[in-house]
Amino acid sequence: MKYILFITIFILGLSAFGQKISIQGSVNSYIDGKSTSPIFGAEVFLKNAKSGDITDEKGNFNIKTDAQLPDTLIIRASSYHPDTVVISELEGNNYKVTLYPEFVSDEVVIRAKRENSSILRLDPRNVENLTQGELRKAACCNLSESFETNATVDVGLADGVSGSKRIQMMGLSGRYTQLQFENIPFMHNLDQAFGLSSVPGTWIQSIQITKGAGTVTNGYESMAGLINLEYMKPDNIERLFVNGYGSIQGRVELNIHGGKSVGDKWSTAWFVHGASVMQENDRNKDGFRDLPLGDVLIAMNRWKYTAELFRAQVGLKVSHTDQQGGQIGFDRYAHQSNQGLYGVGIRNTNAELFGKTGFLFKEDVFSSIGIVYYAKYNELNTVFGNRALNAVERRGYMNTMYETILGNTNHKLKSGLSFVYDDLEQTMDDRLPNDTTLRNFDRTEIVPGLFSEYTYTGTRSIVVLGARVDYHNLYEWQFTPRANYKVDLTENMDIRLTAGRGFRVSNYVTDNLSLMATNLPWYVDNDIQPEVSWNFGGSWMWDFKLFDRKATWTADFYHTLFENQLVVDRDESSEYIRMGNLDGSSFSNVFQTDIKFEPITRFEIKAAYKFLDVKSTTGGELETVLMVPKHRGFVNLAYESRNRRWSYDLTLSVFGAQRLAKVKRPDGTFTEDNMSEVVPMLSGQITHRFKHFEVYLGGENMLDYRLKDPIIDAANPFGERFDATRVYSSIYGVNVYAGFRFSLDKK
Repeated sequence: MKYILFITIFILGLSAFGQKISIQGSVNSYIDGKSTSPIFGAEVFLKNAKSGDITDEKGNFNIKTDAQLPDTLIIRASSYHPDTVVISELEGNNYKVTLYPEFVSDEVVIRAKRENSSILRLDPRNVENLTQGELRKAACCNLSESFETNATVDVGLADGVSGSKRIQMMGLSGRYTQLQFENIPFMHNLDQAFGLSSVPGTWIQSIQITKGAGTVTNGYESMAGLINLEYMKPDNIERLFVNGYGSIQGRVELNIHGGKSVGDKWSTAWFVHGASVMQENDRNKDGFRDLPLGDVLIAMNRWKYTAELFRAQVGLKVSHTDQQGGQIGFDRYAHQSNQGLYGVGIRNTNAELFGKTGFLFKEDVFSSIGIVYYAKYNELNTVFGNRALNAVERRGYMNTMYETILGNTNHKLKSGLSFVYDDLEQTMDDRLPNDTTLRNFDRTEIVPGLFSEYTYTGTRSIVVLGARVDYHNLYEWQFTPRANYKVDLTENMDIRLTAGRGFRVSNYVTDNLSLMATNLPWYVDNDIQPEVSWNFGGSWMWDFKLFDRKATWTADFYHTLFENQLVVDRDESSEYIRMGNLDGSSFSNVFQTDIKFEPITRFEIKAAYKFLDVKSTTGGELETVLMVPKHRGFVNLAYESRNRRWSYDLTLSVFGAQRLAKVKRPDGTFTEDNMSEVVPMLSGQITHRFKHFEVYLGGENMLDYRLKDPIIDAANPFGERFDATRVYSSIYGVNVYAGFRFSLDKK
């Protein structure tokens, strides 16, 4: 009897620790809210039992194992957000799981209730994702205006006569932030000055802003951060989209794009953008146009091919900008009628060819090969009074990457080869009162590179270690190590750490093109060396409850230290501008904290504060870098009505005082107002939606803050003391705009 009792207890004990179970189901991808598509090669496994399966071509999986319930079923697939299902008991054998893409269109964002602006929780880097919903909170006519409701990237006027804009990130010039579209680096050299205006905002599906050096797969030029653009894709774009815009400044724009499927495997999309400023504005009555007149025309066509084991994309983009600013009445093409007038002329023509090719393996579902390529031809002709620049750039880029796993999906390896070819021809002609110089500074860069990156994904942490080696034909070998680490302290709190080296070859003209708007001569040292920096930082993120509603609080700190830097020194002398290699120290310390929450349903509040300590050695002393505010505050209020017909957005940005260049006046005295005022910028927009149509009305700089005298010695623009570079805020003042959007979904 005792043996029977012992056997019974033993069998019951086994059943308590494990049981033979069979779990079946399917994994599909979310497409448009109405249909789904099977995901091939998704990984499905039980967390505790450590058993799983890979989905077949129809998305099906079948797991048979000994397991103790409850257990957690984890579903993961490349380019999709993972999901989990808690299995407490066998409830059937037909689990249906739907995964959502990492980057989705604005319509998917709304229906899936995804946030317009959020930190990508699964990425080991500190990446903020902005969707079309966020971009439509403002007019968003081009890339430079896409960050108005964002606290990380600062955008301002580059000078007082050209109308060009510059970005700052981490307190550093935009040249230290790598810009790319769909993981293809662009905006180098000639694009640095006016490239932001060549990307229409309505073409952008989403923007990813990465703080820190990033990963080695993107190249070696990311020093303070990285901004990646995702254009609208041919397979999920609207059948037709039309956006019209007009402002009291006399600026009008029209954007049209659309797409369609061509057969079962091909899809195409086309884009057209036109903009024009036809009204002369001079609100401060200094005789200079507040905005340049002119036209911009941009067009793009892209194709996408999708087969079971092969993916391909190819596209062509062309743009042409022809603008002229300066004194009222200046006409660049009427040479006899504009004698004695200071003029600014900008003619920028650009053609870009880009593509991607991807190969999958049926026998090895965790391995793939990807190839991206990019070719550009760019002509830039600029005139600033008696200074002129004529330049041509021919650029080619290719990156081939192999991705696989090492044993299991917890260990991934990316390795590849890259190649950069950049042929640059530049001629700068200065005919100034105290300097006449003709500079020819042509160069050709040829840079082959090799990189490898290892990723470990644990239960609560992710480690990314990468390194690349590049051989530069002018500056020989360059080694770039980078590391990223993420750990989940709790389910709702995580920490990210990053460290890495950055390297770039400076172009002292286009990097500082706005300084052509002064008649001070440039003294450029010989043997300008590449810029090299190290970036270290970390971020903290916490999802919590505030007033019993979801809230997110983030804080981060980043330190960028330069080994060498192209220093623009305006402290050495008031008679010239010195450009040369760093002789001393240069660094940036940036702290930022953000909070986002909904006090009531559909009403979101975002607030941020940023502290910037950016210094460099100029004039033999360690000085605060010019045109960088030490403090910035930010508040954004967004409300959407219950029926989603109305939306309201209001943004207040406050920029702290910033150091200005000390300039000598025509009477021999020096400027005393060498610290700017605190600048408040208030903008807002109201949008009303119909079924296929929406209208919007908005205002920028609604407090009408503007510089009264942005130009020094405006009455004598060809004199030695003319200077239009001390511009830190709006010249025009308040701007009111209105527009419409019309869209037709795909059939």
